[in-house]
Amino acid sequence: MLAEVVLTPSESKRLIGKAVASTEVVKEALKSGLIVIIKGTTNSYVAEEILKETIEKERYGRGIIVPGMLSYLPDEESIPDIIIEKGKVRKDLSLEEAVKMLKTGDVLIKGANALDPDGITGVFLARAPTTDGGTIGRSLGTVVGRGVKFIIPVSLEKLIPVPIREVVTQLNDKEINLAMGLTVNVMPTMGKVVTEIEAFKILTGVEAVNIGAGGVGGAEGARVFLLKGDEEAVKKAFNLVQSIKGEPPFKPASYWHE
Repeated sequence: MLAEVVLTPSESKRLIGKAVASTEVVKEALKSGLIVIIKGTTNSYVAEEILKETIEKERYGRGIIVPGMLSYLPDEESIPDIIIEKGKVRKDLSLEEAVKMLKTGDVLIKGANALDPDGITGVFLARAPTTDGGTIGRSLGTVVGRGVKFIIPVSLEKLIPVPIREVVTQLNDKEINLAMGLTVNVMPTMGKVVTEIEAFKILTGVEAVNIGAGGVGGAEGARVFLLKGDEEAVKKAFNLVQSIKGEPPFKPASYWHE
């Protein structure tokens, strides 16, 4: 059976959040391990689905792209990264403290700014002479070295047509002469990528094929998918999309820096 569905960016983020929350590695870590959800717009939806409660999504982020520029949320205006140990939120732990506690079987969840055709993701790092690599730079060595499960929720809205390795070669050691907002470098990251395609498979078992993109009147950035599978699975996936239709657009608050 075949079906066609349309997802706006916010609907895609909700779908991806539901999928990440339903993975076995996350379920197991909720029972007996540690889950670190690093701040980001897509991860605000992931956090809501794992916690089964709403959070202030507009305050759960660091860097963000707003109309016309690369921007950021000042630390004093954001809410802390969400750390969950054995099903309980640990508000007493900082991100740095939680990363030091990570071990095999635990989960770190971090979004991305770009996804290339080979499934490699890239994270923006604001250029600064004293940078320590940002949250991903401070976390990645620990995650890889200790065998921590690394999940990267990222919508196909962020798919770029060139390999991340080429972006790095073209950008990272070059001088930026003009910029709209922040200037950034790109750090390649590799983990368990969860796009809408993986989300549909995880949640319903259907094969999803991205057959179109874009839109107007609130559908800017939308993706169109062909869903393929047996009748029961396709109907389940179609009903799932209908259930998240109308997810409000993500609207940064006035205190995002410009």
